[in-house]
Amino acid sequence: MHALACLSAILAASLPVEVPLGEQPFPVELGLEVRTAADGASSPPLSWRTRADGALEGRGSGKGYQAEVALVPAPGGARELEVALRWTAPAALERAALRLAWPGVPRAVDRDLAFLPLAAPRRTGRGTPLLVAAGRAVLAGGPGVLSARVEPVRGGVAVTLFLDDADERPFSTYEACLDRLPSGPESQGIPWSALEVRRPMRGSPRRPGEIDALRATLYPLGGGHFLPVVVERWPAGTRAAIVLTDHADRTDAEALRAVLWGSSDPRAEGGVGAGLLGRGLKITRTFFAHARRGALDDPEIRLLADDLAVSGSEVALHSITPERDGREAVRAGLASAAPWRPVTWIDHEPYTNCEAIASRGAGDGPWGIRDLLEGAGVRWVWAAGDLDGRAGTRIVNVLGGDLAEARPAIFPLPNDPRLWVFRSSMFYASPGELAAALSDAALAALEDERGLFVAHTYLGPSAATTHAEAHRARLAVVGAAGALSIHPALDAAFARVAARVRSGRLATLTWAEAGDRLRAVGDVEVAYRPDGAAEVRNDGAAPLRALTVALPAAGLEISLTGAALLGREDADGWARLWFDLPAGGRVVLRVLDGLAPVAILPFS
Repeated sequence: MHALACLSAILAASLPVEVPLGEQPFPVELGLEVRTAADGASSPPLSWRTRADGALEGRGSGKGYQAEVALVPAPGGARELEVALRWTAPAALERAALRLAWPGVPRAVDRDLAFLPLAAPRRTGRGTPLLVAAGRAVLAGGPGVLSARVEPVRGGVAVTLFLDDADERPFSTYEACLDRLPSGPESQGIPWSALEVRRPMRGSPRRPGEIDALRATLYPLGGGHFLPVVVERWPAGTRAAIVLTDHADRTDAEALRAVLWGSSDPRAEGGVGAGLLGRGLKITRTFFAHARRGALDDPEIRLLADDLAVSGSEVALHSITPERDGREAVRAGLASAAPWRPVTWIDHEPYTNCEAIASRGAGDGPWGIRDLLEGAGVRWVWAAGDLDGRAGTRIVNVLGGDLAEARPAIFPLPNDPRLWVFRSSMFYASPGELAAALSDAALAALEDERGLFVAHTYLGPSAATTHAEAHRARLAVVGAAGALSIHPALDAAFARVAARVRSGRLATLTWAEAGDRLRAVGDVEVAYRPDGAAEVRNDGAAPLRALTVALPAAGLEISLTGAALLGREDADGWARLWFDLPAGGRVVLRVLDGLAPVAILPFS
């Protein structure tokens, strides 16, 4: 118990609990934290009892909620850890978390999906499974685990399981909706950063009767070799993904055609070998519904939007017009864009467009448009801000960053979870700079991180729509009107990306595909069985095509029950295999060394 006593200082208001785990009692520290906007943080004491079914149950309460923590018997001596917060009064929730600690030298899954010794605090989030092994126990995440903080401490490991946390949904809105941007001599020297005055939306509303719940499982780890099963993010063994989110500003039909097909000549459309679509790459291309030029009410643009949809790319909206739009204008614009079924909305000019989600659009006042977007089928909105914006023109892994801090690439809109928010990274520079950033070395590094690059780009303007010299230097096309082509350096970079896509190492996805994938893999749970098998479960409502899982079993036979094996790759001691997993589906994995079964998790 000495090691357990060393952990108690880490967990304020937590208590040591002897948990039946496997064949022996197991010491665990448990503590609950609830933080609301009105009442701050509280750690309600839990009163423990043993239920008739053998579960160890702790109950407590705080202002506006009742809490229950249960350790429920599971096959093989495992324990399902269940947490429920039942709200009895309205609240703005900022954090709800269960903290636990136990003795042992920890190993855990990191954001690059490697399972390694834990030498420093780590924060996981959506798209990174929770899996921690230390001493005599393995902790695996389940439904409702939003994220986790895993920390090596003297004598063991401390894990915080978040049911909700404001750091995992860092949404903010502009404090002011300006009548116009600064212009003229008086604006000289005013940096864009001076306009970035924003108000964080930290509280997420809770109403009486609502419940926050999570489940994780503690497994008794025996003396054999543990083979962690790691659910990966991207389909069919691909290691990383790139998403181009292209904004509609200054769109010119000829320039956009050149970027998509290599040339502005309409005869290039549908060709192979140049441009994004010609090389089989995807893009999320936004448009205004109405504008003086380059919008969806332009017949040439409508044809290009059809090309995008047919090719598997995404037609999205960049507000309704470049100007400020009222609710009725938004309603009408959404209806006019309906033929392309847009599901992604990227604010245009949220400094002045009050209906922008990052301005007043997320609210309930006269500029609020959440209901209009959701009713029209939109489910993704942009955070209106870029990660690592000062890092220069480079590939930024939006799932990376400081590994001890939260780094959510996606999160629900705090006041309306029908809409989900995504983040991007600015990728706007001269074609030569963009091409240099898309080097083979940078792409390989993104693959090693199992990462996601969401590029905020402007690929559709031409000299005819661009007047400022600084912007003209960044045009993605060359040539004169009627004979535009994609810049050769940029096209060569797209060729490098396409080669890696063909090799199976990299995926180019639309934003809707990438975001929906990250949400869906968060609903996948791995359950370890006493018979030595592992069960991969899809607890969500969305099917997962070519789900990739990895385990350190290179060269060993791995059998699947419940799905057909679509592919397998062995490298660096790990086997990676993929299969389709329907909503509610279950696939059982078994490992054999010759004729001898190998326990994936050896139960004690």
